[in-house]
Amino acid sequence: MASDTNTPTTTAPLLVDRREAGRLLGVSPGTIDNLRTRGELPSVKLLSRRLFDVADLRRYIEARKGVGQ
Repeated sequence: MASDTNTPTTTAPLLVDRREAGRLLGVSPGTIDNLRTRGELPSVKLLSRRLFDVADLRRYIEARKGVGQ
């Protein structure tokens, strides 16, 4: 049986917790909480966990490129 060459061997997570979101953005988990409560960063509630879509983190970065220059 041939293997699918388009399938990655490892996959990046789709959702991350506030600590990992902060690490990815270079800010504290508290800052992530502040961004969420102000409506600047969407999140997903999954069972008892609050998670952040990595695609939303990328959009947040893209939206702020060039701001304040």
